[in-house]
Amino acid sequence: MSATSNKVRELPVIGGHYAPGRRAGDFVFTAGQVPRDHDRNVIGDTIETQTIVTLANVQRVLAEFGATLDHVVKTTVHLANLSDAAAFNLVYAQHFPNSKPVRTVTGSQLNGVLVEIDVVAYLGPEHAERSEAGPRQATETTTQL
Repeated sequence: MSATSNKVRELPVIGGHYAPGRRAGDFVFTAGQVPRDHDRNVIGDTIETQTIVTLANVQRVLAEFGATLDHVVKTTVHLANLSDAAAFNLVYAQHFPNSKPVRTVTGSQLNGVLVEIDVVAYLGPEHAERSEAGPRQATETTTQL
């Protein structure tokens, strides 16, 4: 598998000088994915539908590198309206039933969509242990938006 994926099937046509995904060692990084189809049409008009479509696009990029959402260790989420955070979180949690990646959520000015998500996935041997707390058994802190 190449270190960079430029042609992930079914993703929106790329509108700039970047790759939708890149592998660096045991890590896979995705570019920000949005709820657009291959022809760049926005799919859905609610945060729930757009989140489902966006995470499906994230999954497509990860699959090019042999990764799944179960490999994700970090997500960055941009919401056009922070008031959508609770509804977003309900859909998001359904896509990560086996883990809780660390996450940043921020309000952003998005181009005609309600959500954009990029992720970092880890494919190394330690991933099989599924330790969310980490090697020192750190305490998990959860803050509600």
